Amino acid sequence: MDTPNPKRPRHDVSSPSQNPDSDPDFNQSDFDSTISSFLLLPDSPDSPDSTSIGSSFDRVLGQVLVSASEASGDDSVQDRLIDRAGNLAFLLLESTKRFSRMRASLYNYNSWPLPQDLTINVFSMLDTKSLMQASACCTMFRKCSKDPLCYSHIDLKMVGKRIYDGIVCSMIHKAGKELRSLKLGRVISSRKGSTFTRSCLASVILNHGFNGGLLRSLQLYNLVSTGTKSLCDMLSVCPNLTELKIANFDRRQILEQILKTLTRNPRLIIERLLIQNNIDFLPASGISCSTVEAFVTSCPSLTWLTLVGFKLKEVTVRKLAEGFPKLTHMNLSRTPEISGRFLRDLRNRCREPPLKTLILRDCPSLDEREIGHFLDALLNGHFKFIRHIDLTSHVGGEEVTISKDIMKKLKEERSAVNIIAKTVFIISGLDK
Repeated sequence: MDTPNPKRPRHDVSSPSQNPDSDPDFNQSDFDSTISSFLLLPDSPDSPDSTSIGSSFDRVLGQVLVSASEASGDDSVQDRLIDRAGNLAFLLLESTKRFSRMRASLYNYNSWPLPQDLTINVFSMLDTKSLMQASACCTMFRKCSKDPLCYSHIDLKMVGKRIYDGIVCSMIHKAGKELRSLKLGRVISSRKGSTFTRSCLASVILNHGFNGGLLRSLQLYNLVSTGTKSLCDMLSVCPNLTELKIANFDRRQILEQILKTLTRNPRLIIERLLIQNNIDFLPASGISCSTVEAFVTSCPSLTWLTLVGFKLKEVTVRKLAEGFPKLTHMNLSRTPEISGRFLRDLRNRCREPPLKTLILRDCPSLDEREIGHFLDALLNGHFKFIRHIDLTSHVGGEEVTISKDIMKKLKEERSAVNIIAKTVFIISGLDK
């Protein structure tokens, strides 16, 4: 047994609050040596389960408590000693957990067959939910999952799940300039909306739009707590958007303001645009002719246009249908004021439109005569690229019907065209 140093006073157990670090004669190496001796304490030969060590803890701690109480005459000393013993045990446990994780992480690094950069590339291909699950597996995966490349495509579309602003903002911050696509909100419409607010969009605007500079795809669903101004501010710092989907918003002037914001972008290359008014509300305000003309001029690459639930005029629809030379998909469902006259104007253009899909669901003012002229144009060889037409209605009122003879002729002469109209027996001949 080591002989105590006579020049160094022993710490009195009756003073548990005394800190050895405050002792000028305290030697850290002696303290470390004491802990080392404790950790290397061998198990008793007759007690392989180390119950003798547990008994020693009980015996020594009991003796110290009694001695401290007798020396001070204060029973509260025992409480302080018990708290100190608990803190020491907690520190030892936490240190043990840290080193256990370090050893496990080292083992994973050594046994994992892929290098770190390739692991990050694999993680970047995962959807957001799978990435979060992988990051919870081990320390090595968590470190790899923090790479900005893993957050290039953030997909938090959910149904009935709660994902809060802090999580979204953290992901956007991790992505930084690598952010390429962002999908937020509740896809299924709900009056409760989603849990996201304008702070999610603000995280893209920070640092002069650094995080949104290379954003290519933005999809927002049912964000009832997000104002139109916040949305437009975000769009203004995303000059490389090629796809924009905004569904189930309940702002009355949202379409006009969004198109104006997109038009102000001198480098606009948007190709797919979907804006849908909330289905629980009446059709929202349309757009002015000047806004339409500016938007058409600014977006020559647009191929997909979906505007659902807006009060669009016939002249506005005609400008939209004629203005985009590459437009292949057009959905104007729930547009209450159009008759279909724009289709006749579209047929009379000198250049054949490349339109492949035309969807006019729930448009109560559609005129059967105009639809008839359109179908005659199909039989006469116009609209060569058209493949899908939807004229169904689910909101009541007058509904467009098509003659069975016309449908039979279309089946014979334009068999590649799929037309969905009022009743099943009329279109049964077109079913594949």
